[in-house]
Amino acid sequence: MNKANYILETFDITKKYKETVAVDKVNMHIEEGDIYGFVGENGAGKTTIIRLVTGLSLPNSGEYSLFGVKSTDKAINDAKRKISGIVESVTINRSMTALENLKLQCMITSSTKTDEELIALISKVGLNYEEIKNKKASNFSLGMRQRLGLAVAMVSDPKFILLDEPMNGLDPQGFVEVREIILKLHEEGVTFLISSHILSELDKICNKIGFISHGKLLEEISIEDLHNKSRKKTVIVTKEQDKLLDLLKNKLSLSDFETEGDKISIYDNTDINDLINLISENKININSFNVLEDTIEDYYINLVMRGSHE
Repeated sequence: MNKANYILETFDITKKYKETVAVDKVNMHIEEGDIYGFVGENGAGKTTIIRLVTGLSLPNSGEYSLFGVKSTDKAINDAKRKISGIVESVTINRSMTALENLKLQCMITSSTKTDEELIALISKVGLNYEEIKNKKASNFSLGMRQRLGLAVAMVSDPKFILLDEPMNGLDPQGFVEVREIILKLHEEGVTFLISSHILSELDKICNKIGFISHGKLLEEISIEDLHNKSRKKTVIVTKEQDKLLDLLKNKLSLSDFETEGDKISIYDNTDINDLINLISENKININSFNVLEDTIEDYYINLVMRGSHE
């Protein structure tokens, strides 16, 4: 896609804390309309990157662009007015009501929304205004505070929202509610970056995933490609790889496979007995033969393991 359609792009962005490299030359790409899932273990660098992009922290080297505007350009402050985020935790004043919190955010962002518009925003994120209008946020459940946090993030009508672990601490019903809100806002034209270590939840809403571990961005992949790579496969390990590959192509007409060292991963839907007979008839020495069906979590773990050995 044309670079002009990137909402966020980073260029070798790096952040160090003393001798610790928290973010290591990361190049990420978020296009307009993406719901981009940012996946990594605790301490992987997810929050640090969000802090860098939102201006809460400065990189040691590298830069980023928002809506095509480089972070070194004076116009970057105008670009940042189009974004909003929840970083590390929902920022709300617990001694205030939901409406009071939104009014406070209006003052911070110089928004001129009316009370009616703010009440409509409260309803949009799934909160019943009549039930909570006199209730302080300190009396809200975690899920209610998460929803209010999304409303606070929406006060400035952002085009791009960055959410740091929005599912943390929620029960399954809370997952569903926050997910529905994100999808509703996405339908209205909002692009999202959502960090999490819960890949199964991101899988339900994201169209693209960025895997990060120990400060390094390991891979950016579409959800469609991720599922394709995680599908059922037959894995054969043999020193006679070239001979077997030739037979797979010419005798069984197979074409969908990958090779890595002595390993051949076959993704074609083929009869296992045909494979075994082919190997036996041609006297190919096999080290191992396995039929696997990886989950997307398996794919991520294998990616991290490979990255740790590079």
